[in-house]
Amino acid sequence: MLSRALFSLKRAFSISLYSGDKNSESVELAKQWLSKLNVDSVPLKLFSVRYDRSSGPGGQNVNKVNSKCTLVLYNFSSCSWIPEVVRDQLKEKNMRYYAKGSDSLVIQSDESRSREINKQICVGKLVNEIKKTCRFARKASEETLEKWDIIKDKANERRMRKKKFNSDKKKLRVKNNFTY
Repeated sequence: MLSRALFSLKRAFSISLYSGDKNSESVELAKQWLSKLNVDSVPLKLFSVRYDRSSGPGGQNVNKVNSKCTLVLYNFSSCSWIPEVVRDQLKEKNMRYYAKGSDSLVIQSDESRSREINKQICVGKLVNEIKKTCRFARKASEETLEKWDIIKDKANERRMRKKKFNSDKKKLRVKNNFTY
């Protein structure tokens, strides 16, 4: 029972580790891009900006002024601004603002009475969501890999002992017909 738990733990642990692969360069570039990502680095030219009437209380201001901001990034799958590794993670993890049907990012804000502040809030929401959603596995240290190899060997040894014990138990059940 313990060996199963160890194997499942190892399996879960090995998913979060990587030991270098052909995409490690693109992963490193994506990590750098993500660390440099901030509200000022978002290219607003790529987004379609739309202003609508806001909802909720506010009286005459709400009824007359288009202050709700909607930012839309069409063709998200082919957007060159976001690295492919990051785009794939955002799609896999069902990013909050990703609209699968139209393959676009849609971010809305009507928190403020000002258009520009709502636009900045939308960009801030996008940046925070990308940073919250994207996670990159860290490189496994040699010590960690050795530790898991030892655990794997011990579990295999335990399994083989149990298998031998069960085999011997079954051999004892066989009737021997001795003729004298």
